[in-house]
Amino acid sequence: MNLELDKICVGLIVISMLLSGCTAEGPVDPKQGCTDKLASNFDINAELDNGECEYADSDGDGLFDIHEIAGCTNSAADNYDETATDDDGSCLIPWESEYGVNWVERDGGEDCECSDGSEWTFWTRDADPTRIILYFQGGGACWEDHSCKNPGGTYKTTVHDDDPQIASIFHSNAYGIGNFRNPSNPIADWSWVYVPYCTGDVHLGFSQGVYSDNNVSHHGHANGQFAYSYMLENYPDAETILVTGSSAGSIPSPFYGAQASLDYPTAKIMVFNDGSGGLYTNNTYDFYDIWNLADTTLDFPQSFTNLNFNQMDSGDLVIATHNVDNDIRFARFTDSNDETMRMFSALLGNDMSIPYKDKIMHSMNKSKLHGVDQYLYMTPGEGHTILLDSRFYTLEVNGVIFVDWFTSWINEETIEDVICQEC
Repeated sequence: MNLELDKICVGLIVISMLLSGCTAEGPVDPKQGCTDKLASNFDINAELDNGECEYADSDGDGLFDIHEIAGCTNSAADNYDETATDDDGSCLIPWESEYGVNWVERDGGEDCECSDGSEWTFWTRDADPTRIILYFQGGGACWEDHSCKNPGGTYKTTVHDDDPQIASIFHSNAYGIGNFRNPSNPIADWSWVYVPYCTGDVHLGFSQGVYSDNNVSHHGHANGQFAYSYMLENYPDAETILVTGSSAGSIPSPFYGAQASLDYPTAKIMVFNDGSGGLYTNNTYDFYDIWNLADTTLDFPQSFTNLNFNQMDSGDLVIATHNVDNDIRFARFTDSNDETMRMFSALLGNDMSIPYKDKIMHSMNKSKLHGVDQYLYMTPGEGHTILLDSRFYTLEVNGVIFVDWFTSWINEETIEDVICQEC
């Protein structure tokens, strides 16, 4: 009886051990496999990861799908996402001229240099070869000890920070006529010759200025002539040429407009002055001696050699151009109380009791009495220049938006002067 009970007990013990996993063979190893649910070979039964997970690369770009970030990858788009790795087709690309941005920096000639002796370069943009803009950059001036005392203050000394390509790419809502991504730009498809400024002589001098604190290479004329020669050589079939510039760059524009009318006798020449409407000289300084204008003006039509640069105003420059070719089309922009121009007017020794607006209107009336058809857009305030400014597209005076007025002028449509009433 006891023997039977012993056998039964032993059997129960064996069954219990088997059910609890305790056998003489020892513990069972856990199942190995890929335990990452994001992997393509994920094993739901795996208890221990074997380090052999595999991941999909659907587009074959070497980046696993799990690491892809969908978004806009085009840096030219308004909604560009620098973290995106996979373009999802959401890019909002702004309008761009069919010719693109397309700026090219070019070396100057042997006599070309900046006021500090550094290298001078210029920029071009190939687009429509029949329509050209010759643009002179602004940047102050210097002609005696005080105005030449602070390089980079009253006058620019280098062109190495002037990259119109960067400005065009990253200022899609600004940069005026240099914005090739704005469909409202009337000259977005034109070819450009962009003349940087770094010589303190309004692009017209060729001398070595010796002043109390430093010396200045006034080589603006050599620089400008080199860029102009490039235009002659590379755009011989131009049908329309806009010669313009802002601030100091506005002053040589009539000179080169007159010269272009002789070198392109069948082309339509247009001269636009931006931000120099109240310019005056009053015989306080001899620029023929300081900047060697006696020699440099010989490279322009005779009406400019007859002009007395030491005692003149902006109207005289336009009249000299009109005397060369009365078919040239003229227009001007100015702020009624331009703070920058008033500063330079004081440096020139002018009577500052005369309102700047009155000087502008005097010059305009003088040119009109001479028979010059010059149109004026004058806005209230102390601003300075508009062609390369964001307000080119937004400024409105007397209900007339500047870009619309400028576009009509470019297209030779009928326009009227726009003159602020309370300014």
